[in-house]
Amino acid sequence: MSDAKRNAGHDVPHEIRFHGRGGQGAVSAAALLALAAFEDGFEAQAFPKFGSERRGAPVEAYVRISTLPIRAHNQVYSPDAVVIQDSTLLHSEPVLQGIKADGWAILNSEQGPPAYDAAFQSLRWVAVPATRIAEQFLGRPLPNTVLLGALAAATGWVSLKALEQAVSSHLANKGEAVVKANIEALHAGYQAVAPQQEQAS
Repeated sequence: MSDAKRNAGHDVPHEIRFHGRGGQGAVSAAALLALAAFEDGFEAQAFPKFGSERRGAPVEAYVRISTLPIRAHNQVYSPDAVVIQDSTLLHSEPVLQGIKADGWAILNSEQGPPAYDAAFQSLRWVAVPATRIAEQFLGRPLPNTVLLGALAAATGWVSLKALEQAVSSHLANKGEAVVKANIEALHAGYQAVAPQQEQAS
């Protein structure tokens, strides 16, 4: 049994909603997370919200992770976690709508978590400068693999090893250099969060 599956225990199933803009890789991030969950021995599904995917337009994608067969195929309305790839969406889209009271909010931000009213005080915020990290390793502002590393470090729902395998297989046709850069970005996102979680525990 993988460490992720052992640690997840009774907490599964998990539902995750990704919010980004067209061109930021939200749909790819969801696919990578589902692949990693499979690697860790879970059942998983990933799919996007159908609509405009033009560059810059808001995009949503969804992931479910479970130890049992997944019967639901609808959008995720009450996520256990949201991954927000562009902080400006906090002011223009209902990215926190339906999130569970103690849910995780993984945010691409240099400034840290925003101040929110009492309805969102119980959320577990994790802010990571994912765009800056992505530019360092990938040479462009593509925060998706950085934020996947952050999500894994914060929640333990999938293992870093499984995410590495998912990146390697999903991006293999783009060449070894792209795979290596994305795995480095993944590790950087993980390491940006792991020390914070160790201190909190």
